[in-house]
Amino acid sequence: MGLSRPKAGLVALVSAVALACGLPLGKARAELLARVPTAREMAVCGDVLFVGTKGSSVYAVSLSGGRARRVASGFSNANGVACSRGRLFVASGNSITAFEIGRGGTLSGRRVIRRDLPDSGAHGYRYVAVGPDSHLYVSLGSPCNICIPRGLQGTIVSMNQDGSDLRRVAWGVRNSVGFDWRGGTMFFTDNGADRMGDDIPPDELNALRPGGFYGFPYFGGEVPLTGFEDATPPARQIPPVFNFQAHVAALGIHFFRSLGGDALVAQHGSWNRSVPVGYQVVRVRFRGGRPVSATAFLRNVGRPVDVKEAPDGSILVSDDAGGAIHIFRR
Repeated sequence: MGLSRPKAGLVALVSAVALACGLPLGKARAELLARVPTAREMAVCGDVLFVGTKGSSVYAVSLSGGRARRVASGFSNANGVACSRGRLFVASGNSITAFEIGRGGTLSGRRVIRRDLPDSGAHGYRYVAVGPDSHLYVSLGSPCNICIPRGLQGTIVSMNQDGSDLRRVAWGVRNSVGFDWRGGTMFFTDNGADRMGDDIPPDELNALRPGGFYGFPYFGGEVPLTGFEDATPPARQIPPVFNFQAHVAALGIHFFRSLGGDALVAQHGSWNRSVPVGYQVVRVRFRGGRPVSATAFLRNVGRPVDVKEAPDGSILVSDDAGGAIHIFRR
C-alpha cells in the first residue's frame, strides 16, 4: 500500500509550479479542475478531457470547469483513454473499445475492436495513445515482479484504429504506464522490479526502436535482476536513455510545447522503500534530442498518474489517490 504525502494548499502549489517554470508568482494559477474517483490516464479531445480510472467507468470533464460526468462504464479497469478522428478508445483488461464522441463529450456507438489482449496480472493497467502514424499503441505489462512473460505479456503493441494488424513494437518491458512522442520517436517509462533493495533497479525512460528488446526479466536498467544473474538474454538489450531513482514509479509522460519540448513525468511514488520517494511530477530536460536531467517540477499533488497539456498550454495532472484532476494555468 502506498504512502500518500500530505496535500498542501493552493499557495504551495502555485509556488511549486511558478518556481519550476522560472515564472514569477502570479503568472501561474493552480486549480482543482474536477473530482474524478481514482483518476488515471487522461485524453485531451478539443475542449473536453476524458479521464480513465482504476474502476469500471470513464469520465468527461469540460476544460473550462464543472463537474465530471460518467460517460461510459462496464469495464474491468478503465485505465487507458485516447482520442483520434472523433473517436475515443478505452483500453481495459483484455479489450480495446471504441466510441464516437458527440457534443460535450457524450459517447455513442460502443464497439469492441479487440478482445484478445493477454492477462497481465498485477500489471494490468493498460496505457493507450495514438502515434504520429495514427496507429494505436498499447502497453501490456508483465504478470509478475520478476519472471519470464508469455506471449504478448511484457510488450508494447501497435494496431490500426479498427483493431487490425496488431504488431509487437517492443518487448522485455516490465510495466510501462506512459509514453509519448518527440521528433517522431516514442519515449516510454518502465517501472523497475521490487524487493531488490532501496536503490536498485532504477525506473527507466526508454526510446523506442521498433521490435527492440528492453531487458526484462534479465535487467532492470542495466542491473541484473534476481534469479537471472547468470542467464543468457534472448536478444541484445536496448538500454534506457535515462534512469530515474529506484521505486519512484514513473508513469505518465508528456512532451510540452509550453516547456520548449521538455517532458513532464508523473512519479506515482514508492510503496516498498524504507524512505518513500516519488510522489511528484518531474521535468526531464532534453538536449540534442536526448534526456539529460530530471528535476522536481510539482510536489504535493497526491499520487500523480498522468500529465497532459491543454490547448492553451495549461498543465493537467491526475491523482488517483486523491481522486482529482489539477490544472496549472499559465
